Amino acid sequence: MNNAPSKSEVKTSGSKLRIPIFIKLALIYALLIFLVISVISYFILKRQKQQFIDQLIGLGESMANVAASNAPDKLLGEEDLALFQLMKDIAKNEQVVYAAITNNEKMIKAHSILEEVNKPFSFPAGLTLIKEIRDVKVSSFEQGEREILFFERPIIYGGVTVGSVYLAVSQEKILRNIKSASRFILFYTVLIILFGIALSFAVSMYFSRPISLLTKGSTAIGNGDFRYKVNIRRNDELGDLGRAFNRMAAGLAEREMIRETFGKYVTPEIRDEILSGRIPLNGERRMATVLFADLRDFTPYVESSEPEEVVRSLRQYFTAMQKAIRNHDGLLLQYVGDQLEAIFGVPLSDPDHAKKALMASLDMRLYLNELNETRVKQGLKPFRHGVGVHTGDVLAGNTGSEDQLTYTLIGDTVNLASRIQSHTKVLKFDILASEETVKGLESLFVLEEGTTTMLKGYSKPIKLFKVMDSMMVA
Repeated sequence: MNNAPSKSEVKTSGSKLRIPIFIKLALIYALLIFLVISVISYFILKRQKQQFIDQLIGLGESMANVAASNAPDKLLGEEDLALFQLMKDIAKNEQVVYAAITNNEKMIKAHSILEEVNKPFSFPAGLTLIKEIRDVKVSSFEQGEREILFFERPIIYGGVTVGSVYLAVSQEKILRNIKSASRFILFYTVLIILFGIALSFAVSMYFSRPISLLTKGSTAIGNGDFRYKVNIRRNDELGDLGRAFNRMAAGLAEREMIRETFGKYVTPEIRDEILSGRIPLNGERRMATVLFADLRDFTPYVESSEPEEVVRSLRQYFTAMQKAIRNHDGLLLQYVGDQLEAIFGVPLSDPDHAKKALMASLDMRLYLNELNETRVKQGLKPFRHGVGVHTGDVLAGNTGSEDQLTYTLIGDTVNLASRIQSHTKVLKFDILASEETVKGLESLFVLEEGTTTMLKGYSKPIKLFKVMDSMMVA
Protein backbone atom coordinates (compact mmCIF):
# COMPACT_ATOMS: atom_id res chain seq x y z
CA MET A 1 0.00 0.00 0.00
CA ASN A 2 1.51 3.29 -1.08
CA ASN A 3 0.94 6.08 1.43
CA ALA A 4 3.14 8.68 -0.25
CA PRO A 5 1.36 11.98 -0.93
CA SER A 6 0.44 12.73 -4.52
CA LYS A 7 1.84 15.69 -6.42
CA SER A 8 -1.53 17.42 -6.23
CA GLU A 9 -1.55 17.05 -2.46
CA VAL A 10 1.94 18.49 -2.20
CA LYS A 11 0.97 21.39 -4.44
CA THR A 12 -2.18 22.12 -2.47
CA SER A 13 -0.37 22.07 0.83
CA GLY A 14 2.42 24.23 -0.54
CA SER A 15 0.01 26.92 -1.70
CA LYS A 16 -0.89 27.70 1.89
CA LEU A 17 1.22 29.43 4.49
CA ARG A 18 3.11 26.65 6.19
CA ILE A 19 4.32 27.18 9.74
CA PRO A 20 6.63 24.45 11.01
CA ILE A 21 5.33 22.59 14.01
CA PHE A 22 8.37 23.42 16.15
CA ILE A 23 7.59 27.14 15.75
CA LYS A 24 3.96 26.56 16.70
CA LEU A 25 5.00 24.60 19.77
CA ALA A 26 7.59 27.21 20.71
CA LEU A 27 5.01 29.99 20.54
CA ILE A 28 2.53 27.96 22.58
CA TYR A 29 5.15 27.16 25.22
CA ALA A 30 6.21 30.81 25.44
CA LEU A 31 2.60 31.93 25.82
CA LEU A 32 1.91 29.32 28.48
CA ILE A 33 5.07 30.28 30.39
CA PHE A 34 4.06 33.92 30.29
CA LEU A 35 0.52 33.21 31.48
CA VAL A 36 1.60 30.82 34.24
CA ILE A 37 4.30 33.13 35.57
CA SER A 38 1.95 36.13 35.43
CA VAL A 39 -0.76 34.31 37.39
CA ILE A 40 1.71 32.91 39.91
CA SER A 41 3.34 36.32 40.35
CA TYR A 42 -0.03 37.94 40.94
CA PHE A 43 -1.01 35.47 43.64
CA ILE A 44 2.45 35.51 45.22
CA LEU A 45 2.36 39.29 45.54
CA LYS A 46 -1.22 39.22 46.79
CA ARG A 47 -0.39 36.57 49.38
CA GLN A 48 2.83 38.33 50.36
CA LYS A 49 0.96 41.58 50.93
CA GLN A 50 -1.63 39.80 53.06
CA GLN A 51 1.13 38.11 55.05
CA PHE A 52 2.82 41.46 55.63
CA ILE A 53 -0.48 42.99 56.73
CA ASP A 54 -1.20 40.05 59.05
CA GLN A 55 2.27 40.42 60.56
CA LEU A 56 1.70 44.14 60.98
CA ILE A 57 -1.69 43.51 62.62
CA GLY A 58 -0.03 41.01 64.93
CA LEU A 59 2.63 43.58 65.81
CA GLY A 60 0.05 46.28 66.45
CA GLU A 61 -2.09 43.97 68.54
CA SER A 62 0.95 42.97 70.59
CA MET A 63 1.97 46.59 71.19
CA ALA A 64 -1.60 47.57 72.10
CA ASN A 65 -1.80 44.68 74.58
CA VAL A 66 1.57 45.60 76.10
CA ALA A 67 0.50 49.20 76.51
CA ALA A 68 -2.88 48.24 77.99
CA SER A 69 -1.31 45.83 80.47
CA ASN A 70 1.29 48.35 81.66
CA ALA A 71 -0.93 51.43 81.76
CA PRO A 72 -3.63 50.88 84.46
CA ASP A 73 -1.52 51.69 87.55
CA LYS A 74 0.18 54.59 85.85
CA LEU A 75 -3.11 55.97 84.50
CA LEU A 76 -4.91 55.77 87.86
CA GLY A 77 -1.84 57.10 89.68
CA GLU A 78 -1.58 59.97 87.20
CA GLU A 79 2.01 59.07 86.46
CA ASP A 80 2.11 61.18 83.33
CA LEU A 81 5.85 60.88 82.83
CA ALA A 82 5.74 57.09 82.99
CA LEU A 83 2.81 57.02 80.57
CA PHE A 84 4.64 59.32 78.18
CA GLN A 85 7.75 57.13 78.35
CA LEU A 86 5.59 54.08 77.59
CA MET A 87 4.14 55.78 74.50
CA LYS A 88 7.58 57.01 73.47
CA ASP A 89 9.02 53.49 73.71
CA ILE A 90 6.22 52.12 71.50
CA ALA A 91 6.67 54.94 68.99
CA LYS A 92 10.33 54.00 68.53
CA ASN A 93 9.13 51.43 66.02
CA GLU A 94 9.52 53.14 62.63
CA GLN A 95 6.11 51.89 61.50
CA VAL A 96 4.25 53.56 64.41
CA VAL A 97 2.72 56.89 63.41
CA TYR A 98 1.57 57.71 66.92
CA ALA A 99 0.46 56.07 70.15
CA ALA A 100 -1.91 57.54 72.74
CA ILE A 101 -3.59 56.75 76.03
CA THR A 102 -6.85 58.40 77.10
CA ASN A 103 -9.05 58.27 80.15
CA ASN A 104 -12.73 57.41 80.03
CA GLU A 105 -13.55 61.03 79.07
CA LYS A 106 -11.37 60.59 75.94
CA MET A 107 -8.86 63.12 77.21
CA ILE A 108 -5.34 62.31 76.08
CA LYS A 109 -3.23 61.51 79.17
CA ALA A 110 -0.17 60.36 77.23
CA HIS A 111 0.86 60.70 73.60
CA SER A 112 3.98 59.93 71.61
CA ILE A 113 3.69 63.54 70.41
CA LEU A 114 3.99 65.59 73.60
CA GLU A 115 1.99 68.52 72.26
CA GLU A 116 -1.16 66.35 72.04
CA VAL A 117 -1.31 65.65 75.79
CA ASN A 118 -4.42 66.94 77.65
CA LYS A 119 -6.30 67.47 74.40
CA PRO A 120 -9.57 65.69 73.54
CA PHE A 121 -8.91 62.60 71.44
CA SER A 122 -10.65 62.43 68.08
CA PHE A 123 -10.85 59.37 65.88
CA PRO A 124 -9.29 59.59 62.39
CA ALA A 125 -11.63 60.40 59.54
CA GLY A 126 -12.74 57.60 57.25
CA LEU A 127 -12.08 54.88 59.82
CA THR A 128 -13.11 51.42 58.57
CA LEU A 129 -13.29 48.43 60.90
CA ILE A 130 -11.27 45.43 59.63
CA LYS A 131 -11.72 42.94 62.46
CA GLU A 132 -11.77 42.57 66.22
CA ILE A 133 -9.17 40.35 67.86
CA ARG A 134 -10.32 39.65 71.42
CA ASP A 135 -10.22 43.11 73.06
CA VAL A 136 -8.36 44.82 70.21
CA LYS A 137 -10.29 46.56 67.42
CA VAL A 138 -8.34 46.82 64.16
CA SER A 139 -9.41 49.48 61.65
CA SER A 140 -7.85 51.34 58.75
CA PHE A 141 -7.86 54.84 57.33
CA GLU A 142 -5.98 56.86 54.75
CA GLN A 143 -3.72 59.77 55.59
CA GLY A 144 -2.83 61.42 52.33
CA GLU A 145 -1.31 58.64 50.24
CA ARG A 146 -0.48 56.54 53.27
CA GLU A 147 -2.58 53.60 54.42
CA ILE A 148 -2.73 53.44 58.22
CA LEU A 149 -3.82 50.63 60.52
CA PHE A 150 -5.57 51.85 63.66
CA PHE A 151 -5.68 49.78 66.87
CA GLU A 152 -7.99 50.43 69.81
CA ARG A 153 -7.69 48.55 73.10
CA PRO A 154 -9.50 49.27 76.40
CA ILE A 155 -7.43 49.64 79.57
CA ILE A 156 -9.01 47.51 82.28
CA TYR A 157 -8.29 47.57 85.99
CA GLY A 158 -10.12 45.25 88.34
CA GLY A 159 -12.68 44.43 85.69
CA VAL A 160 -13.48 48.12 85.09
CA THR A 161 -12.50 50.07 81.98
CA VAL A 162 -10.41 53.07 83.04
CA GLY A 163 -9.20 54.26 79.67
CA SER A 164 -8.11 53.27 76.19
CA VAL A 165 -4.96 52.74 74.14
CA TYR A 166 -4.86 53.99 70.56
CA LEU A 167 -2.16 53.05 68.09
CA ALA A 168 -1.67 54.11 64.46
CA VAL A 169 0.70 51.98 62.39
CA SER A 170 1.75 52.83 58.84
CA GLN A 171 1.64 50.29 55.99
CA GLU A 172 4.19 52.28 54.03
CA LYS A 173 6.96 49.75 54.69
CA ILE A 174 4.69 46.96 53.42
CA LEU A 175 4.03 48.84 50.17
CA ARG A 176 7.76 49.45 49.73
CA ASN A 177 8.43 45.76 50.21
CA ILE A 178 5.69 44.85 47.72
CA LYS A 179 7.12 47.25 45.13
CA SER A 180 10.58 45.83 45.68
CA ALA A 181 9.23 42.30 45.36
CA SER A 182 7.35 43.30 42.20
CA ARG A 183 10.53 44.57 40.58
CA PHE A 184 12.36 41.44 41.67
CA ILE A 185 9.65 39.15 40.28
CA LEU A 186 9.40 41.17 37.05
CA PHE A 187 13.14 40.89 36.47
CA TYR A 188 13.19 37.14 36.96
CA THR A 189 9.96 36.74 35.01
CA VAL A 190 11.62 38.28 31.96
CA LEU A 191 14.64 36.02 32.42
CA ILE A 192 12.46 32.92 32.80
CA ILE A 193 10.37 33.82 29.76
CA LEU A 194 13.49 34.32 27.64
CA PHE A 195 14.92 31.08 28.90
CA GLY A 196 11.57 29.38 28.37
CA ILE A 197 11.36 30.59 24.77
CA ALA A 198 14.84 29.26 24.05
CA LEU A 199 14.07 26.01 25.79
CA SER A 200 10.73 25.65 24.04
CA PHE A 201 12.45 26.03 20.66
CA ALA A 202 14.92 23.33 21.62
CA VAL A 203 12.22 21.01 22.94
CA SER A 204 10.03 21.64 19.91
CA MET A 205 12.87 20.79 17.55
CA TYR A 206 13.63 17.67 19.57
CA PHE A 207 10.06 16.40 19.24
CA SER A 208 9.47 17.47 15.64
CA ARG A 209 12.31 15.43 14.12
CA PRO A 210 10.93 11.95 14.88
CA ILE A 211 7.42 12.85 13.64
CA SER A 212 8.02 11.33 10.22
CA LEU A 213 9.27 8.14 11.84
CA LEU A 214 6.25 8.05 14.17
CA THR A 215 3.99 8.48 11.14
CA LYS A 216 5.55 5.47 9.46
CA GLY A 217 5.26 3.53 12.68
CA SER A 218 1.59 4.36 13.14
CA THR A 219 0.95 3.27 9.54
CA ALA A 220 2.73 -0.01 10.14
CA ILE A 221 0.74 -0.64 13.33
CA GLY A 222 -2.47 0.25 11.50
CA ASN A 223 -1.62 -2.43 8.95
CA GLY A 224 -1.11 -4.97 11.74
CA ASP A 225 2.71 -4.93 11.72
CA PHE A 226 3.16 -4.77 15.50
CA ARG A 227 6.83 -5.71 15.18
CA TYR A 228 7.59 -2.13 14.20
CA LYS A 229 6.94 -0.88 17.68
CA VAL A 230 9.74 -2.99 19.14
CA ASN A 231 12.32 -1.79 16.60
CA ILE A 232 14.31 0.33 19.10
CA ARG A 233 17.79 -0.36 17.69
CA ARG A 234 17.94 3.00 15.93
CA ASN A 235 20.25 5.53 17.54
CA ASP A 236 17.83 8.46 17.37
CA GLU A 237 14.97 10.09 19.29
CA LEU A 238 12.46 7.47 18.23
CA GLY A 239 14.73 4.71 19.52
CA ASP A 240 15.18 6.56 22.81
CA LEU A 241 11.42 7.01 23.08
CA GLY A 242 10.77 3.33 22.43
CA ARG A 243 13.32 2.19 25.01
CA ALA A 244 12.08 4.72 27.56
CA PHE A 245 8.51 3.56 27.00
CA ASN A 246 9.45 -0.07 27.61
CA ARG A 247 11.32 0.85 30.78
CA MET A 248 8.42 3.02 31.89
CA ALA A 249 5.93 0.21 31.27
CA ALA A 250 8.01 -2.22 33.31
CA GLY A 251 8.46 0.34 36.06
CA LEU A 252 4.78 1.21 36.11
CA ALA A 253 3.84 -2.46 36.35
CA GLU A 254 6.15 -2.92 39.31
CA ARG A 255 4.98 0.24 41.05
CA GLU A 256 1.34 -0.70 40.48
CA MET A 257 1.92 -4.01 42.21
CA ILE A 258 3.50 -2.21 45.16
CA ARG A 259 0.67 0.33 45.28
CA GLU A 260 -2.01 -2.32 45.20
CA THR A 261 -0.33 -4.36 47.92
CA PHE A 262 1.10 -1.76 50.28
CA GLY A 263 -0.03 1.72 49.18
CA LYS A 264 -3.29 1.58 51.14
CA TYR A 265 -1.55 1.03 54.51
CA VAL A 266 0.82 3.06 56.57
CA THR A 267 2.37 0.94 59.31
CA PRO A 268 4.52 -2.22 59.36
CA GLU A 269 2.09 -3.93 61.74
CA ILE A 270 -0.89 -3.47 59.45
CA ARG A 271 1.20 -4.34 56.38
CA ASP A 272 2.22 -7.68 57.93
CA GLU A 273 -1.36 -8.43 58.95
CA ILE A 274 -2.58 -7.73 55.40
CA LEU A 275 0.07 -9.88 53.74
CA SER A 276 -0.78 -12.76 56.07
CA GLY A 277 -4.51 -12.32 55.34
CA ARG A 278 -5.45 -11.79 58.99
CA ILE A 279 -7.39 -8.51 58.55
CA PRO A 280 -10.96 -9.23 57.34
CA LEU A 281 -12.25 -6.86 54.67
CA ASN A 282 -15.37 -6.08 56.72
CA GLY A 283 -13.44 -5.52 59.96
CA GLU A 284 -13.45 -7.48 63.21
CA ARG A 285 -14.64 -6.87 66.76
CA ARG A 286 -11.83 -6.84 69.29
CA MET A 287 -11.33 -5.88 72.93
CA ALA A 288 -8.81 -3.05 72.91
CA THR A 289 -7.75 0.14 74.66
CA VAL A 290 -8.03 3.50 72.90
CA LEU A 291 -5.95 6.54 73.84
CA PHE A 292 -6.54 10.14 72.79
CA ALA A 293 -4.19 13.06 73.48
CA ASP A 294 -4.77 16.72 72.75
CA LEU A 295 -2.63 19.82 73.32
CA ARG A 296 -4.07 22.49 75.59
CA ASP A 297 -4.27 26.20 74.69
CA PHE A 298 -2.96 25.38 71.23
CA THR A 299 -5.10 27.87 69.32
CA PRO A 300 -3.65 30.93 71.16
CA TYR A 301 -0.18 29.47 70.62
CA VAL A 302 -0.80 29.18 66.87
CA GLU A 303 -2.12 32.74 66.73
CA SER A 304 0.95 34.12 68.49
CA SER A 305 3.61 32.04 66.71
CA GLU A 306 5.08 31.84 63.26
CA PRO A 307 3.70 28.97 61.14
CA GLU A 308 7.17 27.45 60.76
CA GLU A 309 7.61 27.40 64.54
CA VAL A 310 4.17 25.80 65.01
CA VAL A 311 4.93 23.03 62.51
CA ARG A 312 8.37 22.42 64.05
CA SER A 313 6.94 22.28 67.58
CA LEU A 314 4.12 19.94 66.55
CA ARG A 315 6.60 17.60 64.90
CA GLN A 316 8.72 17.51 68.07
CA TYR A 317 5.65 16.84 70.21
CA PHE A 318 4.25 14.10 67.99
CA THR A 319 7.68 12.46 67.70
CA ALA A 320 7.99 12.28 71.48
CA MET A 321 4.44 10.98 71.90
CA GLN A 322 4.87 8.38 69.15
CA LYS A 323 8.00 7.10 70.90
CA ALA A 324 6.09 6.68 74.16
CA ILE A 325 3.24 4.84 72.40
CA ARG A 326 5.43 2.51 70.37
CA ASN A 327 7.58 1.70 73.42
CA HIS A 328 4.52 -0.06 74.81
CA ASP A 329 3.40 -1.77 71.59
CA GLY A 330 0.77 0.82 70.74
CA LEU A 331 -0.23 1.80 67.23
CA LEU A 332 -0.57 5.50 66.44
CA LEU A 333 -3.54 5.63 64.09
CA GLN A 334 -3.78 9.26 63.10
CA TYR A 335 -2.97 12.90 63.78
CA VAL A 336 -5.78 15.43 63.57
CA GLY A 337 -4.53 18.96 64.08
CA ASP A 338 -2.93 18.93 67.55
CA GLN A 339 -4.66 15.69 68.55
CA LEU A 340 -3.52 12.09 68.17
CA GLU A 341 -5.33 8.75 68.39
CA ALA A 342 -3.62 5.50 69.39
CA ILE A 343 -4.79 1.92 69.92
CA PHE A 344 -3.46 -0.95 72.04
CA GLY A 345 -4.44 -4.56 71.35
CA VAL A 346 -5.15 -4.30 67.60
CA PRO A 347 -4.29 -5.27 64.96
CA LEU A 348 -1.93 -7.46 67.00
CA SER A 349 -3.76 -9.10 69.88
CA ASP A 350 -2.31 -8.31 73.31
CA PRO A 351 -3.92 -9.32 76.64
CA ASP A 352 -2.02 -6.51 78.43
CA HIS A 353 -3.35 -3.74 76.20
CA ALA A 354 -4.91 -1.75 79.08
CA LYS A 355 -1.75 -1.86 81.19
CA LYS A 356 0.42 -0.86 78.23
CA ALA A 357 -1.87 2.03 77.38
CA LEU A 358 -1.57 3.39 80.93
CA MET A 359 2.22 2.94 80.87
CA ALA A 360 2.33 4.77 77.55
CA SER A 361 0.28 7.65 78.99
CA LEU A 362 2.76 8.00 81.87
CA ASP A 363 5.69 7.95 79.43
CA MET A 364 3.90 10.61 77.40
CA ARG A 365 3.82 12.75 80.54
CA LEU A 366 7.55 12.09 81.09
CA TYR A 367 8.53 12.83 77.49
CA LEU A 368 6.40 15.98 77.47
CA ASN A 369 8.24 17.21 80.57
CA GLU A 370 11.57 16.53 78.85
CA LEU A 371 10.39 18.33 75.74
CA ASN A 372 9.23 21.29 77.83
CA GLU A 373 12.63 21.57 79.51
CA THR A 374 14.16 22.01 76.09
CA ARG A 375 11.47 24.48 75.03
CA VAL A 376 11.95 26.60 78.14
CA LYS A 377 15.72 26.73 77.51
CA GLN A 378 14.93 27.94 74.00
CA GLY A 379 12.64 30.63 75.36
CA LEU A 380 9.50 28.89 74.13
CA LYS A 381 6.26 28.36 75.99
CA PRO A 382 5.92 24.84 77.48
CA PHE A 383 3.18 22.57 76.21
CA ARG A 384 0.34 21.00 78.22
CA HIS A 385 -1.84 18.16 77.09
CA GLY A 386 -4.71 15.97 78.16
CA VAL A 387 -4.82 12.19 77.75
CA GLY A 388 -7.97 10.06 77.86
CA VAL A 389 -7.87 6.24 78.00
CA HIS A 390 -10.78 3.80 77.70
CA THR A 391 -11.10 0.04 77.16
CA GLY A 392 -13.89 -1.77 75.35
CA ASP A 393 -15.06 -3.42 72.16
CA VAL A 394 -14.05 -1.80 68.88
CA LEU A 395 -14.67 -2.64 65.25
CA ALA A 396 -11.21 -2.55 63.68
CA GLY A 397 -10.73 -2.76 59.96
CA ASN A 398 -10.40 -1.08 56.61
CA THR A 399 -12.59 1.84 55.61
CA GLY A 400 -12.46 4.26 52.73
CA SER A 401 -12.91 3.97 48.99
CA GLU A 402 -12.10 0.98 46.84
CA ASP A 403 -8.94 2.68 45.63
CA GLN A 404 -7.64 3.98 48.94
CA LEU A 405 -8.22 2.34 52.28
CA THR A 406 -7.32 3.36 55.80
CA TYR A 407 -7.14 1.28 58.94
CA THR A 408 -9.48 2.75 61.52
CA LEU A 409 -11.59 2.03 64.62
CA ILE A 410 -15.33 2.40 64.98
CA GLY A 411 -17.55 2.18 68.06
CA ASP A 412 -18.58 3.77 71.35
CA THR A 413 -15.20 2.89 72.87
CA VAL A 414 -13.48 5.32 70.51
CA ASN A 415 -16.03 8.09 71.14
CA LEU A 416 -15.88 7.62 74.91
CA ALA A 417 -12.07 7.74 74.96
CA SER A 418 -12.26 11.06 73.13
CA ARG A 419 -14.86 12.38 75.64
CA ILE A 420 -12.64 11.32 78.55
CA GLN A 421 -9.74 13.21 77.01
CA SER A 422 -11.92 16.31 76.75
CA HIS A 423 -12.93 15.89 80.42
CA THR A 424 -9.31 16.38 81.50
CA LYS A 425 -9.98 20.09 80.96
CA VAL A 426 -12.81 19.96 83.51
CA LEU A 427 -10.82 18.07 86.16
CA LYS A 428 -7.64 20.00 85.31
CA PHE A 429 -5.60 16.80 85.30
CA ASP A 430 -3.51 15.47 82.44
CA ILE A 431 -4.33 11.72 82.44
CA LEU A 432 -7.78 10.24 82.99
CA ALA A 433 -8.75 6.58 82.54
CA SER A 434 -12.10 4.85 82.71
CA GLU A 435 -13.06 2.22 85.26
CA GLU A 436 -12.97 -0.40 82.48
CA THR A 437 -9.31 0.40 81.81
CA VAL A 438 -8.01 0.35 85.39
CA LYS A 439 -10.03 -2.70 86.43
CA GLY A 440 -7.59 -5.33 87.72
CA LEU A 441 -4.64 -2.92 87.53
CA GLU A 442 -5.14 -1.15 90.86
CA SER A 443 -2.06 -2.83 92.34
CA LEU A 444 0.14 -1.72 89.46
CA PHE A 445 -0.67 1.99 89.31
CA VAL A 446 -1.18 4.87 91.70
CA LEU A 447 -4.75 5.87 90.98
CA GLU A 448 -7.01 8.51 92.41
CA GLU A 449 -10.73 8.41 91.84
CA GLY A 450 -11.50 11.53 89.90
CA THR A 451 -15.23 11.66 89.53
CA THR A 452 -18.35 9.85 88.41
CA THR A 453 -19.84 12.07 85.78
CA MET A 454 -22.17 12.24 82.82
CA LEU A 455 -20.28 12.72 79.57
CA LYS A 456 -21.82 14.33 76.53
CA GLY A 457 -23.71 11.83 74.41
CA TYR A 458 -23.93 9.12 77.10
CA SER A 459 -26.93 8.32 79.27
CA LYS A 460 -25.04 6.47 82.00
CA PRO A 461 -22.54 8.00 84.44
CA ILE A 462 -18.89 7.21 83.76
CA LYS A 463 -16.44 6.59 86.60
CA LEU A 464 -13.05 8.15 85.92
CA PHE A 465 -9.67 7.78 87.61
CA LYS A 466 -6.66 10.06 87.69
CA VAL A 467 -3.51 8.15 86.71
CA MET A 468 -0.85 9.44 89.11
CA ASP A 469 2.08 7.06 88.68
CA SER A 470 3.18 3.46 88.18
CA MET A 471 4.08 1.12 91.02
CA MET A 472 5.91 -1.27 88.72
CA VAL A 473 9.70 -1.46 88.98
CA ALA A 474 11.33 -0.35 85.75
